[in-house]
Amino acid sequence: MTKPSEVDLNIVGAKLLLGNQLLDGGISIEEGKIIKIGKEPSLPKADKIHDVKGRLTIPGLIDTHVHLRDLQLSYKEDFHTGTCAAAAGGFTTILDMPNNIPPTYSAANLRLRRDEAMTKVIVNVGFHAGLVDDKSEIHKMSSMGIYSFKLYMNNRHSQIDIENDATLAENFSTCKMINVPITVHAEDRSTIEQRINNFKGKPIELKDYCYIHDSDVEEKAVKRIIGIAEKTGATIHICHITNSSTIDEIKEARDKGISVTGEIAPHHMILSKDVLEKLGGWALMDPPLRQITETENLWNGLLNKEFLTVASDHAPHSLLEKSSQDIREVLPGIPGLETTLPILLTKISRGRLSLSAIPKILAERPAKIFGLKGKGELSEGADADITILDLKKEFVIDPDKFHSKARYSPFAGENCVGCVSEVFLAGNMIFENGEILTPPGSGQVLGVQT
Repeated sequence: MTKPSEVDLNIVGAKLLLGNQLLDGGISIEEGKIIKIGKEPSLPKADKIHDVKGRLTIPGLIDTHVHLRDLQLSYKEDFHTGTCAAAAGGFTTILDMPNNIPPTYSAANLRLRRDEAMTKVIVNVGFHAGLVDDKSEIHKMSSMGIYSFKLYMNNRHSQIDIENDATLAENFSTCKMINVPITVHAEDRSTIEQRINNFKGKPIELKDYCYIHDSDVEEKAVKRIIGIAEKTGATIHICHITNSSTIDEIKEARDKGISVTGEIAPHHMILSKDVLEKLGGWALMDPPLRQITETENLWNGLLNKEFLTVASDHAPHSLLEKSSQDIREVLPGIPGLETTLPILLTKISRGRLSLSAIPKILAERPAKIFGLKGKGELSEGADADITILDLKKEFVIDPDKFHSKARYSPFAGENCVGCVSEVFLAGNMIFENGEILTPPGSGQVLGVQT
């Protein structure tokens, strides 16, 4: 790339995390792209200079599992508040899940979400669509630039016969042909429904919910869906893994040449069933929290397997929807965009995680898995999406200060070390020291075409 004599912006005084190496230097940005990384004397002159005063500088983070709600669910979250939460959490690119009202199961609804998002988002936003038993719709949505087709094996949002392996295989083959991956909520519907039937006329308590969604429900679904992927050659990505057995299944599948990756949510790595029992519905998600021994197994898997990423599964609800003694009336899901990074940075300060792991699991790997070109790396020619971190700042997680509409969290009151200082999107600073600096609609909708 030709280096201009004068650029739009130089970020200087940076401690650049490049792979496993730390470099004191700076970044030159021109027309939204990184055009030079190096020691400050080697940088071209710039119209503007921003000194980050020795703070850690990493690629803008990527969260590939986010529920931005909006439209008929805007009381929970909307594209503006959700992307403000993303920026505050250090994320410059997020991918939106399809279980909305109306659901993203057609080209028409995808277009509706795209048009709404364009007026509100402040970061990069791409879309997953729901897998449907309709080749025409699959092709239409694929041509509009979606990043995956989501399959809900628990059937809560599915518009496909998930009990029919032949139907799944046929549609997996279509996805293989058009080169679009399939993201999977891996819980076996038949087992869940059989167990729920045992509670007819009775309230479902937390312990009952954990039994209904026990780890064997995930194990059964994962084995089945990997088998279908093997037969069809489709690429699959297992969402919110809660069991070490799932990691083992993925590794075995990859050793056989099956194209499968996975993600772990921070809450499943850090919180256990004890927290669920203490907080009740505030800590309920699907799949639910597991035993503390399993959280340790997930940590070990994440640190040692290159096919795993971290994704927040940001799933905001109203406070009323999280408050009931009968778990049937509590909607599963917690906000995660503003807690994921601080929780992981705190693990670094306690020696549980290496500094170099952050861009790997929250930027590089997600970009590679979902084909986010120009994202997830600090390199010349890449998009100038950049996150600056203050590794020394100490604070307490307070949901009342969230940018998200969801003002609750099982991490409330957690003491953290390390936070987001500044965020740049395409070379423009959009967040600094807790404040959003850019208007609604200044972000970019990725991929989706007319």
